[in-house]
Formats: sequence, C-alpha cells, structure tokens
Amino acid sequence: MQLKDLCTHCNCWTITNVEHDSSTAVFTCSHCDNKFELPWNSDTRFLIRSIRNSLKKRTKKYPELQQLKVAGDFVKLQPKPEQDKGCKDK
Repeated sequence: MQLKDLCTHCNCWTITNVEHDSSTAVFTCSHCDNKFELPWNSDTRFLIRSIRNSLKKRTKKYPELQQLKVAGDFVKLQPKPEQDKGCKDK
C-alpha cells in the first residue's frame, strides 16, 4: 500500500510504500529510499489511518501536497508565515 507522509530522513513529503507480512510492516520513502520497520498490529494500522486523516487537514493548509501523485514525487514544504491575529491599524 502507499500513503503520503513526511520522511524524517530527507525531510520531504513523499509517497511512502508500506509492505507487510503477518508480523512486520516495512515503510520505505520513495524519494530517498529510507526504510524503517514497525510491528504489524492494530497500533500500526491505526497510525496509518491517522496519517491519512491528518493529511486531509494538512492539504487544506498546504495545497502543494496535491502534487504527490506517484512514487518518487516529493515536496519540501516551506513554513507559512504566521498571520497577525491582533488588531489592525485603521
């Protein structure tokens, strides 16, 4: 399976490939090929669902994430400037 995720190794948003058997899930960044393993259990499945749900909110703030279509695509996000929530000068 594939999901859009932030790779902590290359610090880019990319397509992450997830391969699993009955005991282990291997997550692989399609940009830098970094890999890590997690046990394949209900916690890991919940983590994957959480990533997908949070991505919907993030895509509203960072529409650049919609550019991630196929394995190997990547986006390096720039922080959005904080908007002043105080009073505006008249």
